[in-house]
Parts: sequence; C-alpha cells; structure tokens
Amino acid sequence: MAGIEGKVVIVTGASDGIGRKTALLLAKKGAIVILAARRKEILEKILDNLTGGAKKHLAVATDISKESDVKHLVEEAIKKYGRIDVLINNAAISYVGRVMDMDIKKAEDVININLLGTIRVTRNVLPHMIRQKSGHIINISSILGKGAAPYRSLYCASKYGMEGFMESLRLEVGKYNIKVSVIRPPSVRTKFSKKIELDTDVKHHALTNFKVIAVAEVILGVIRRPRREVNMGIMAKGFIFLNKFFPNLFDIIVRER
Repeated sequence: MAGIEGKVVIVTGASDGIGRKTALLLAKKGAIVILAARRKEILEKILDNLTGGAKKHLAVATDISKESDVKHLVEEAIKKYGRIDVLINNAAISYVGRVMDMDIKKAEDVININLLGTIRVTRNVLPHMIRQKSGHIINISSILGKGAAPYRSLYCASKYGMEGFMESLRLEVGKYNIKVSVIRPPSVRTKFSKKIELDTDVKHHALTNFKVIAVAEVILGVIRRPRREVNMGIMAKGFIFLNKFFPNLFDIIVRER
C-alpha cells in the first residue's frame, strides 16, 4: 500500500467539500477513483474533471443510508476493476442545536448517514479486501469524535460511534493485512459548515478553520504511509489532549456560556 498509482479508491461524499477535493487530488496522483454521493448530475461533472476522466474512473449515485445503494456501489466497483484497495468513509451530515430543541427525525438522519452509513459501506467492501488479503479503510472523523462541543450532540454521537466501530474493526482485520485509519480534522470551511450557520442561530464553534485541500493532502499522505490516526493541527491536538487529561478544565473552556 506504499504507493497511490493504480490503487482503486472509493470516496463517499464525493460531490462536495473534502470528498470532491480528495477525489481530484487522488486522480491527479494516479489513483483510480470511484465517486459515491447522492447527486448523480454533480458526480458526472466531477468525473469529467478527474485526470483520466470517465474512461479511467467511475461515478455511482449512492445514498449510503440505503443498503441497496451501497450494494450496487460495491458491485459496480468490483465489476469494473475487480478489486477495492482503499475505502474513504467521508460522507456525513450534521445538525446543530440544543438537545432540548432536537428534532428526533434529524437525530435518526444523522446517525443513519454518519454512523450506520459508514458501517454499511465498510461491511460491503470488507469481504473483497479479505479476499485480496489487503486493503485500507480511511475514516474522516473529527476532533468532535474525541471531544464534544455544545450544540453538536448528534454529530459528536455519530463520530464517537464511528471511532468505536473502527477501533474494534482494526482488531478483527489486521490478520488480513487490512489497515484502518482515522483522520480528525478540526473545523473545515465548506458549503456544509456554512449551511449549518444559515439553518440555525448557533454560530460555528471552531478552534481553527482548515482549508479542504489540507485535509485531502493528509488523506493522500495516509494512503501512502498508513497510520492508525492523524489529529490535524496543533490546536486540534491540544483540544483532544485537554479533554483526555484535564476534563474539568476542558468543560469550563468549551461549555455554553
């Protein structure tokens, strides 16, 4: 897994933000990219912009909250390429607001996409990686998967859940030469995060705002040199360290004013 040239990579949430930028970068570096997201027309535009275009890469409209869509995604990938080397679990949605105001339908949607969606895709890809006796599953988590923030209870729950699932998975699949990595960016300024602010009176709670390309470059680096986890940025590392070793102080700093 040392290189990127010729690797078959599935990227979920590929229609925008981190997923889109990562797909463009990986294709430029020689990977074979399979774009997965709900919006087919956007995926097809991105596909045309990938180095190598539609002749080399693949776009599959996929709603990861639906088992049938996920099965179709994996079947199409195997039918065309015969293998899957890397899975990047990136697709996510969020909900911002106080727990007492929470819409339970929104809660179900967030968990169904962020946590269960990740589980669905991973579970369907895994048999092929086990057959190959190689593979790499990269999960885009968040610093909020290791330390909470007010108004982000649903997002935190989904990312904490993802991390627990992947910790257990790592212990199961190491014997098949399958790597499992978690990348934790701090706040990344995308249309996704801007929409959150527009949809709520709660301001964006962030330590720092990374550019999307910075996350894409970290993902590329982790494919080239697999690591168990990457906490992006000094402030993100400080956030996680403070929550782990000085939880009372962490609560005072981060809690709602």
